Amino acid sequence: MRWCLCLLCGAFALILPPPAMSFCSVPQPRLVCAEYFASQLVIEATLIKINELHDKDDPEAISAYVYTLSVNQSLRGKTAGTVRVYEGNDSGRATFGWVAGRKYLLFLFHSWERNGDWALDGCGNSGPLSKANVALSEIAAIKAARGGGVIHGAVSNQPISISVAGIQIEATGQSGRYTATTNEKGEFQLAVPAGRYVVRATKDGFEFDTADISYQDSLSVRIEPGGCAQVQFAGVKGSPAR
Repeated sequence: MRWCLCLLCGAFALILPPPAMSFCSVPQPRLVCAEYFASQLVIEATLIKINELHDKDDPEAISAYVYTLSVNQSLRGKTAGTVRVYEGNDSGRATFGWVAGRKYLLFLFHSWERNGDWALDGCGNSGPLSKANVALSEIAAIKAARGGGVIHGAVSNQPISISVAGIQIEATGQSGRYTATTNEKGEFQLAVPAGRYVVRATKDGFEFDTADISYQDSLSVRIEPGGCAQVQFAGVKGSPAR
């Protein structure tokens, strides 16, 4: 009996992908609004097939997965029929499991690894449709919104040790200059009209740049009507902390 159970477990291990192992290092959770406007395609879709891709140098190892989904509804961007989502078998995998026949809400962008396929942020808001009520409500509000938007962000105290409170934030665009100050957690929000902006962080004795883990480039932020964006700054030069 134990031998039979082992065979069954082995069979399921071959059919089902291993648990997701996404490693999310960005301090701020991904906002639905920001991910929506950063995505090229947002869809509700049903998973119909899972393909395993194997390393040619190690045929037994799974290097990636390709998920084929039937599109039920497009919430941003235009598509019809089916889409394929590429996902490497690494720490960037989604934090949810993929199950054939299950419906998903997906925030997608063109995959740079496989031409014609899509990819998603494993630390974003994609996931089973059954758990997406909050995200869907926010998307509905986005579609009904008019006017300007919000630039959200944070300043990290790494790699330079620095107090993240009281750092000046400035967003400059064609419509003008807008400023804010970080709170004790280093977070900030800037309400701005729709348009393109360069966002900078400043503090006497310190210099900041867009962090490697930033969701968006602070020097090229686009705000659509009713939209938002997320940026992350890191210190690159400054006086020793006291």
